[in-house]
Amino acid sequence: MSKLKKLLPKRDLRARWLWVLALALTAVKLGLCSFQLIVASPDLSPIDDTLMFNLAKSISAGNWLGEYDWLTLGKHSFYALWLAFLNLLHVNIVVGGQALFAVSCLVLLAALKPVMRTNWGRLFVFAVTLYTPASWVENTLRVYRDNIYPSLVLLALAGLLGAFTRFREKPLRALPYYVAAGLSLAAAWLCHEDNALLLPFVLCAAAVYLAYLFLDKSIAHKKSRLALLLVPLALWGGSIAAWCGMNYKYYGRFIISDFTSSEFNDAMGALSRAYPDDQKRYELIPLSTRLALYEVSPTFAKLQDVLETPEMYNGYGDPETGELNSGGIHWVLRKAAWTAGYYDTAQDAENFWRAVADEINAACDAGLVPAGRRHSGVFSPIKAEYVAPTIGKFFDEVKVFVLFEQTEPTQILSIARPDQTEEWESYLHCQSTIAAQANTDLPYFAPLNQIAYKLLNLVTWVQRILLWPMLLLTVLWLVRYAPACVRGLKKKQPPADLAGSVLMLGFFLTGLLRMAAIAYLMAVTLSFDIYLMYLSAACAPMLAFLAYGTAKWFEGHALSASPYSLK
Repeated sequence: MSKLKKLLPKRDLRARWLWVLALALTAVKLGLCSFQLIVASPDLSPIDDTLMFNLAKSISAGNWLGEYDWLTLGKHSFYALWLAFLNLLHVNIVVGGQALFAVSCLVLLAALKPVMRTNWGRLFVFAVTLYTPASWVENTLRVYRDNIYPSLVLLALAGLLGAFTRFREKPLRALPYYVAAGLSLAAAWLCHEDNALLLPFVLCAAAVYLAYLFLDKSIAHKKSRLALLLVPLALWGGSIAAWCGMNYKYYGRFIISDFTSSEFNDAMGALSRAYPDDQKRYELIPLSTRLALYEVSPTFAKLQDVLETPEMYNGYGDPETGELNSGGIHWVLRKAAWTAGYYDTAQDAENFWRAVADEINAACDAGLVPAGRRHSGVFSPIKAEYVAPTIGKFFDEVKVFVLFEQTEPTQILSIARPDQTEEWESYLHCQSTIAAQANTDLPYFAPLNQIAYKLLNLVTWVQRILLWPMLLLTVLWLVRYAPACVRGLKKKQPPADLAGSVLMLGFFLTGLLRMAAIAYLMAVTLSFDIYLMYLSAACAPMLAFLAYGTAKWFEGHALSASPYSLK
């Protein structure tokens, strides 16, 4: 322990220098990442990158999300609005995404002030989080929403941390954090479909805050503090309502997307309810089930001629067996309905899927086909046989996380015509990987780019090495801190940093929850190897907690016998 103490500065960092160093670290990262190149392959990503790009261009042209078809409201599309915003400012999308992540880290730095004893500790948490390798990896170089979604998640968590740990300060001091939390929660909700994974943290964090508010008699202005809770709720709900309002104005549907609409979820629930014994991993609605359901649902039968074709099988499944994989079944059904003429308007699509749901559920309820319980949702129902594969995928995720796999800061070679490349680079204000190394199909990177990438890879190796002592010191801190909390609570004198530490633990648990959900998705629906993109929103919060636990260990143990100048 004495050796660890010798590593510490003799006095704490002044607040001014804390922010100078934080901004310097931010500038360095932005500079390094500005050399990154995007991948632009319009013809290979029609429902992902190309969709977001086309939606953004429609927004820039003043046409909201463009002419309605099966893709227009196919996803939560806040990222398209972000792209249009960056285009308006003439900002490189890679730099813009990194700037947003830096803002979330700076908010975290400010939010930690009431719960950490030293500015050095806060700077350490900030630096580890800012230089999370998942923030610059290859999936962030796609023109896709996972470029900013992890930033929005971290900003929401940091905003709630800052708001809920300032229950002893003047109420208005917490207002900026409530605003940041509300706006980022709304943006995250509009950016991705899996935001229910954020709700446990939001609810538990609010419960911790309310417990302090009602149980601690020394806290003043309780009504004002309760009223502040309405700020993030209003921003959250108001932003979502505004988005739905725009969709209603242009398409006549007050929804975020028709992928998450009630009628499509009801239809998918009905389709996956029938013949449950025929379902397999990665085959939510087998061919045998579809053929049987055509006989009991006249509306669903209208898709048979366009759905059961080699073209559809080849794009979304196996052309030899006619099976459609679970990860693509949602898209191929929508494409088939569009091809058959049921996506001329949003109301046509709504009526079509409502009819499919009603007819198949009626057949199931009448016993015309074997069926499980009625449910609504686009994913496979949970079965006992899926538990073991899910656990296996979870440990695969842990391996990817702790070894920092898939963290190269480069992308593959773009595949695009010259006119497409020019259009994408012009709108996105960045360069793409269009040039290959001589006699290879590998992207070419100029010398300065290569230097930047080597430095980013060096940081990744530092994080790889640093992770293990952070894990150890965090466990040691928790082992010592938990009993102290129990003793303090019994004496009605809880540690001053208890609320903040509980919320920071919530960062880690939120990451674990996401990993568990993705493990199930990968075990049952998506039949490919673990992809860091799906885990990226968990990486920064989990590293932030490990850095926090490490800093708290130093503050509470290594500094206990030190002449350190504390705040």
